Amino acid sequence: MVRYTLNAVRKCLCCVSLLLILIILCKRDNELIGKNHGDIAGVADKKYYVKTVKCRIPYVDPFGAEIMKYYKPLPFIPCTNESDLIDVQYDTYLNRYVLHINEHVIHGLLHSNDTPYTCFYQQIIHGEQADDYDRIGDRVYFGRDYVVPVSVEGILVECRALNHTRVLQKDAFVFVQHQKAPPVRPQEPRKPSVIMYGIDTVSRTNLRRTMPLVYEFLKSPGWYEMMGYTKVADNSFPNLFAILTGYFPETAKSKLCDTDIKGCLDRIPFIWKDLKKAGYLTAFAEDESDSNTFTYMKPGFTVKPVDYYFRPFVVALENRTKVQLCPGCGMKYCLGRRLANSYIFDYCRQFMQRFVADRPIWGMFWSNHFSHDDSFMPSAMQHKILQDLLNFERDGAFEHTIMIFFSDHGARFGPLQKVPESFLEETLPMMFIHLPPWFRRKYPQHAEALALNQHRLSSNFDLYHTLRHILQIGGATLEASALSKFYDCPTCQSLLLPIPEDRSCAQAAIEETYCTCNAYREVNGEWTRRIAHRVIHRINEYLWQHKLNRLCSNLTLKYVTRTEQKDSRLLHTKMVYYRTKFMVNENDAEFFGTPLFDNATEALDINVERISRINTYKTDSKCMHDKIKKLYCICLTELKT
Repeated sequence: MVRYTLNAVRKCLCCVSLLLILIILCKRDNELIGKNHGDIAGVADKKYYVKTVKCRIPYVDPFGAEIMKYYKPLPFIPCTNESDLIDVQYDTYLNRYVLHINEHVIHGLLHSNDTPYTCFYQQIIHGEQADDYDRIGDRVYFGRDYVVPVSVEGILVECRALNHTRVLQKDAFVFVQHQKAPPVRPQEPRKPSVIMYGIDTVSRTNLRRTMPLVYEFLKSPGWYEMMGYTKVADNSFPNLFAILTGYFPETAKSKLCDTDIKGCLDRIPFIWKDLKKAGYLTAFAEDESDSNTFTYMKPGFTVKPVDYYFRPFVVALENRTKVQLCPGCGMKYCLGRRLANSYIFDYCRQFMQRFVADRPIWGMFWSNHFSHDDSFMPSAMQHKILQDLLNFERDGAFEHTIMIFFSDHGARFGPLQKVPESFLEETLPMMFIHLPPWFRRKYPQHAEALALNQHRLSSNFDLYHTLRHILQIGGATLEASALSKFYDCPTCQSLLLPIPEDRSCAQAAIEETYCTCNAYREVNGEWTRRIAHRVIHRINEYLWQHKLNRLCSNLTLKYVTRTEQKDSRLLHTKMVYYRTKFMVNENDAEFFGTPLFDNATEALDINVERISRINTYKTDSKCMHDKIKKLYCICLTELKT
């Protein structure tokens, strides 16, 4: 009989894992050099993501010739090459975090085993306002294996050489502290936990292109890709708002309150409120505080919205640690010694480690610092994101958790806007849903429905309904006053129930501006400039109507980049939908719109606030502080001659 030691088995497993990764990498290399330009799934001849009676969403080759003119994988850049002087361990007996000083690291930094040193931490203390921290606490000195008080949720750490006060290393940690689980009621149905792990600006196709190893992982048993998942709005806020509330912001403004006014967000019926009433622990975390969903040109929350709320910590980290910007962009890439995304992942992992085996939890953990400004930056992060998922798997989290791995939209500006498939790149965000084994066994009908819906049209509102459905599966009784009334999508539904085969964009609350189902063909000719001219005229009217003409420049057409016409056989009117992409003379601003246009009369119908700005506008619109109007305002003070 052959006996293996534990270390030998571990080495064997590591070799197998390495071999699998090498196989995947080789497969990707083959695709990149042209041996297989089809989907990584191996379906090279598939023409559609969705092909139903009323919806045909074309398949996009991630490695098509036009796209590969622009795509260049980027290298990963670490925040530091130093070993950790302090690491955090969790004592499962005490249910407490422990700060461990790595002696060999500190001796290496001191170049001596005898030089004395000292370490201390300062607590990050919450303020009265939910979205900020109040102050940094006094120094608390500690030695080896220090047990962190349960009241401490975030700290800044510093170690120094005692004699000459030289700083050896600074670090920061945020903790999800343990809470005792409430008693389980007899015969209460098991409530599925839900974790939403999101990355800003990642399309279904760009995931395959930039993070093929992650995509391979997401093809594992229990994962379902929503190939017809389509955004319902232009940018992050309205898309995430629809998922979390069941409302468009405009509808919430008319039915509830204006989210631009302080205190409104506290009154909005976010799904986490119903989850909390049903006994769930809740969490919400984002990196890059300047771009947070509910504080970017919004007043934020005045009351802590969830049980574990990360924003005060990220504000403290950005203000109290050394910040390194994303290479080639303006996002905060490193906070101290760690990636901004690492804090989000650690917070998510701790949240699951502390609670997921004992009680139902819901959390949304959102990262945009590495993906928002550069469509190809995820290629540098794929091993990091893959390791996140593997760590979740190693922890056993997938045995308990419905995980939603998703994005809000694809690339809205940058090189991907230059390719013929730019519309599909922008409107089809990635969406993968994992159902744990126990859930698939107990509710096979829901797993079958989700499998069916992979190739059906779906939207953000369906995901909202899915969260509500999960609550009901867990035995929750939803109050009528908390319901969204389904104003914006009365025909939307849970993804755990079969979506009708004849579903249209209108039935999923997807406007024509973002509808990926309908066939368009490219048209050329000088006459296409008339459409762009009329759209620009509407933008200028919009600026005048809002009395912005003293701040913002009048726009004039430079050239038309591309014009597409909807299949007119689908319409019974002279007004035809067009997609027009054009550049104006003023600062070379680029726009994309989907107007209804009559070639005979030049009548045009378009909602200006659905026109997209498709190149960066941060420096152009410094004078404008309205999130929507910024898109169309080229400040007179910033006008380039």
